Amino acid sequence: MQTRNESMRSTPPPFTLANIYAQPPEQLCGFCKVIVPDRNASSWDKDDPAVQWLDYERLDYYPDLPGLAASASAGCGLCRMFRETILENWGNPHVAGLEGHRPVRIADVHFVSEQFEQEGKAALLDAQQGRMIYAITMTVTLHDSEGPDEETHDISMILCFACFDTLDLNSSMQQHRRRLPSLSTLSDENVQLMKRWIQECQTNHRACYTLPDSWVPTRLLDVGSDDESGSEMPRLIETANTLMGSRMFIALSHMWGDMTVSPPLRTIRSNYETMKDGVAPSSLPKNFADAVSVCRCLGVRYIWIDSLCIIQDSPEDWAHEAKLMHKVYRNAVVTVVATSATSSHDGFLQRHIASVPAVRLSYSLGNSGCQSLIICPNEYAQGRTGPNPELEVGINCSRWNTRGWTMQERILSTRLIHFCKNLICFECRTCMVTEENVSMAWERDDAVVKLELWPRSDHIFHEPKTAGPSNLAPDMEALYKKWMATLEEYSFRQLTKQSDKLPAMQSIAAEMSLVVDDTFIPFAGMWRGNLKRELLWQSLPPLPIQRPESYGAPSWSWASAGSDVRWLGKKLDDGIEMPTIQYSFDVLEHGNQHPKCKAYNYLEVEGFTKSILRIVQTDTSSSGSSSWRSVEYYFPFSLQVVDANGANVKFGSARLDLKNYVPREGAQLLYLHITERYPSGLLLERSDTTEQIWFRIGIASIFTVGAGKEIGEILFTCGNYQKIIII
Repeated sequence: MQTRNESMRSTPPPFTLANIYAQPPEQLCGFCKVIVPDRNASSWDKDDPAVQWLDYERLDYYPDLPGLAASASAGCGLCRMFRETILENWGNPHVAGLEGHRPVRIADVHFVSEQFEQEGKAALLDAQQGRMIYAITMTVTLHDSEGPDEETHDISMILCFACFDTLDLNSSMQQHRRRLPSLSTLSDENVQLMKRWIQECQTNHRACYTLPDSWVPTRLLDVGSDDESGSEMPRLIETANTLMGSRMFIALSHMWGDMTVSPPLRTIRSNYETMKDGVAPSSLPKNFADAVSVCRCLGVRYIWIDSLCIIQDSPEDWAHEAKLMHKVYRNAVVTVVATSATSSHDGFLQRHIASVPAVRLSYSLGNSGCQSLIICPNEYAQGRTGPNPELEVGINCSRWNTRGWTMQERILSTRLIHFCKNLICFECRTCMVTEENVSMAWERDDAVVKLELWPRSDHIFHEPKTAGPSNLAPDMEALYKKWMATLEEYSFRQLTKQSDKLPAMQSIAAEMSLVVDDTFIPFAGMWRGNLKRELLWQSLPPLPIQRPESYGAPSWSWASAGSDVRWLGKKLDDGIEMPTIQYSFDVLEHGNQHPKCKAYNYLEVEGFTKSILRIVQTDTSSSGSSSWRSVEYYFPFSLQVVDANGANVKFGSARLDLKNYVPREGAQLLYLHITERYPSGLLLERSDTTEQIWFRIGIASIFTVGAGKEIGEILFTCGNYQKIIII
């Protein structure tokens, strides 16, 4: 038996985005007649000039919304759309289980616009009056109460509808002209739009500029020219042995999908020559076939697809090509992203515009004459209050954006075209915009740390900078912060093989190495000149980490963590003043194998150390220290040492890397001091060998106890300044 919502969805809407423009305007009820976009400046909110509040508020009743149903039956198309959208979006489990006659309030209805400036004669002729209206938003509140004496728990959701006003659709200014979504992803209008996006970025976006480079990947897929109508079979070519009429190529970013169920077409040693002869269109996974179609429409003959252009069963070829991936995405004219696809076989060009309900209404204000307003649900914005729902839901929250490899593919690309559900979006270092001409660029600025995409060294950096915390130029300081923020985001992402954790980041390091006068440590995924900060990573509180058994990154590397890692950048609420003296900590050497002992993937440093007597779990039951800003939240263990008088005292607080970790019986524990902040150093355990080799078991801070001055004295007068090797 179908539920009410399932029954509604199975009935095709009377009018959709596919046919609404040819339909006459619908009649509106008394409530909906106030939904008129008034571009007069006095109609818009003084505190938020992008918002026009409407005098719309009505009360209805859950679950059937009879008031809206009656208006819809009387012919109000907006009431019909509002009712269907509300019923389809009651996703709260608490709401789904409610019964009875409960009041629903629909209020806070407002238009949202994007403002722009026009000067001189253009301003006098601007019928849009400096704004493009693109959405109408409402808040729907269900009052969940059993009776007058019961406590009320309001359950609210925000619904957003896309708006297409004829004043915006017919704008004389192309950059401010609204567009209805095309019925076909590769319509002539969309193809011309994608070409214009690319050309505009190449010509006018200084932040996206790359130095001229004739480099091309080792192999590419030749899709044939755009005038061959797909008659020529795509074939794999070796670029060094091919006379290429153009060195322009596109890169594809996509999810492979479940390799155990249906792996994508791959180039392997046994089919390599066959791939060079030609690939039958029927053997191309849907994503690859769609990408070939995009190439031909854009007039680009070559495309790079990872599973085809790297010999997948050749470790040597894979290792060689993996090091060049940053060049692939940097030099591709555009990266085509199968954002909506979750496997190679899904495809990303299909559309369902004919199933999107739409309403057309007419209005007349001032000298604008009779205008039309088309309204339809925005599937990306339901339940969200912030700006840029297409960016947040369609791209950032996509399955594609959860994968480890796709992170470097996104942030290293010069420009990207995302193929989302029923929508294409353009992304570069200067702007983000949808095919409907809604800007998603509000978060783009010149701050290196805040950019989604990796900053182009050609634009920001004019000369190499010297590494190291003491002499970092502002640009380099920001770039190191960007690197650590990128690692934090990356640690959330999923990898099919844990052994890919470092290779999937090496292209970002290669891009950064173009401007950093520093040494990258590939087996640890860290920069030598920034180790004083990068060594102090920690698991995301309060979650422990588990070191993956399948991959042996050194214990001091963030890559040894099997889950999310963070760098604590905030000061805790213990009120301890930090010392002003900078105590010495130096990185001496690192490598795959120590020349004098059996230490692999080692780090040799010199600094102040203090032997730890024992590690004790902190008792927080009586202190009430459960706040996320409390010392005990981040450092739930106490370190005990023997002071100069032979007494056992608390030396600092620690956080262990592994859940339920217990040091070996009789194991030597050591605190290594690195910096005068939170956390301040590493907690180490001596390896079970005859050599002085240590491995990391956690982080610690000696500045999280009341006797901060006394603790400093214990370390710097009773501790040792020595060289140690960490593995």
